[in-house]
Amino acid sequence: MVVLGIDVGKRELFVSLQETQSGMDVWVIAKRGPIANTAAGLHDLTTWLQKRTSGDVQVVMEAPTVYWERCAHHFHAQGVAVSVVNPDQIKYFARSVLRRGKTDAMDAEIIARYGLVMQPGCWAPPSTTLNDLKHLTRERESVLGRRTRENNHLIALRDAHHASAVVVTLAAQRLELLDRQLVALDEALHTLVNTDQELQQQLKLLLTVPGFAFISAVTILAETAGFSRLSTGAEISAAAGMAPSPQQSGSKTGRGSISKTGNARLRRIAYLCALGAAKSNSRLKIFYEQLKARGKPPKVALTALGRKLLCIGLAVVKSGTPYQDDFGPCNARADGPAQPAILCG
Repeated sequence: MVVLGIDVGKRELFVSLQETQSGMDVWVIAKRGPIANTAAGLHDLTTWLQKRTSGDVQVVMEAPTVYWERCAHHFHAQGVAVSVVNPDQIKYFARSVLRRGKTDAMDAEIIARYGLVMQPGCWAPPSTTLNDLKHLTRERESVLGRRTRENNHLIALRDAHHASAVVVTLAAQRLELLDRQLVALDEALHTLVNTDQELQQQLKLLLTVPGFAFISAVTILAETAGFSRLSTGAEISAAAGMAPSPQQSGSKTGRGSISKTGNARLRRIAYLCALGAAKSNSRLKIFYEQLKARGKPPKVALTALGRKLLCIGLAVVKSGTPYQDDFGPCNARADGPAQPAILCG
């Protein structure tokens, strides 16, 4: 097995080409860097790679912000298997092998070694529609956050004993601009959904679930790539960082929590949807009230309800069956396979 580990930077790449021989013995074939993280630099890297290996190669890289995307799409277009892994996985793997020191070249070496040992799954680029959907939902979240801050700033200026008229005017103009941008983003989201029949059908199914609204539903579809790589409740719970994280050692049992090792946006949206479902006239509200009656704090009960909502959303999309409030027991488990039988549990 031959792996090309790539440490991706904003402007530069460092690579390490390694293979396994005689079981798990790791041999470094070659290493190189820095390489420009540009189309020309990637073309040069591809030529360099072809001269040093003639068999199948798996490219492994971290996913820091957006700088990995050009590299991943380049090698995928060349027909090379690409794996994009969470930086935390590399971080803890480096600790497990007692790596001392940290440089870009050392990072490339440890990434390649991770690929050889852990053999991560292959990455596939999302469709253009899903990619645009993710950009639009994330931009809307960012603009909405800025609008909240600007609105609070304007309120503070108007409540001040004295504030410059110019400053107040500029703050009001920024707030108006952000309002227009939110309207434009909402229109773009609706237009995008209406141009894709599959996305439109998935959204229609999600909106049958209590607690889901248009923005929350499209955000979930964007962050999960339309549930394309998820098939069970346990998988989506882990993806959102909402899987149970028990604390136990010997005879001592600590207070458990959720892992929070996952997509923070997905986790936040699930919690916000749970706030709506807890007030709905549905059996999901009964589930929430049952948890509180068993002594669960409201936030813990809402987190459990949010996890259940993600599982239900996965189930309705995978099965193609709308949510049915009277289907199955209300307290059914929500971490099993995505089948119609768990539409209410």
